[in-house]
Amino acid sequence: MAFVFKIKIDGSAKPPIWRNVKVNESMTFDDFNLVIQILFGWADSHLFEFTPKGWSSNPRITLSFDEKYEPDERFSERNTFPYGELYRADEIRLNDYFKKVKQKIVYIYDFGDDWRHIVELVDIADDAVLLPVCLAGKGSHLEEDCGGIGGFYNMVEAVNNLKHPEHNEYREWLGMKRGEKWDLNFFDLEETNEVLREIWTSVEKQRNSGFILSDF
Repeated sequence: MAFVFKIKIDGSAKPPIWRNVKVNESMTFDDFNLVIQILFGWADSHLFEFTPKGWSSNPRITLSFDEKYEPDERFSERNTFPYGELYRADEIRLNDYFKKVKQKIVYIYDFGDDWRHIVELVDIADDAVLLPVCLAGKGSHLEEDCGGIGGFYNMVEAVNNLKHPEHNEYREWLGMKRGEKWDLNFFDLEETNEVLREIWTSVEKQRNSGFILSDF
C-alpha cells in the first residue's frame, strides 16, 4: 500500500508552496522527515516534530526530545500510541497514525524559524512503492535560517529589488550571481525526483550494510 500526501507550507501564497508525494505506508516518521527535507530543499540542520495541530498538541512524534523523557515508557511501548504525549519518530510508522483520506498532521521544522508544513493524506493506493516519488509541486525551494515564512518573503523581496536596503547583504549571503533573481514559481519536478532516488538509494545501501546514514 502507498500513501499520497499533499504537503503545503503554512502561510505561503502567490504562489502557495506545496508538494505531492507518494510513499510506502509503512515508512517511519523519521524517514518521512527526510523525504520532506528533500522536497523543500531543506538541509536537515534543525530539530523537527510531527504533531496533529501544531504546537501544544499531542501526540508529538520527534527525535528531538528532552533527556528527562528518555526512560519514559512512552518511548518504548508503541502499543500505547497515540494516547501518550511523546514518541520517537524512528519507531512510529505512517500507518500507525494515518487511517483515512483527508487526515492531517503538522510537520514543524526549525523551532526558532517555526516552519510549519500542513501534511494531508489525499489518497491511499494499492501500489507497491519502493522509493518515494514526488508527483507534483508548486513554488520554489526554501532557505534555512531566514526567519520563517515572513523572513523568507522579505529575503526574496530584498534580493530581487536593487533598492532594498538589505539587497547586497542577502545576495552575498546566498551567493547569488549578478543579474540572478529568486523565482518564487520555479520548481523542478524531475530534479526533485532525481535527488529523492539518489539519496534513498544511498540510505538503503547504508542500511543493508548495517550502517545508518545520519546526514545527507
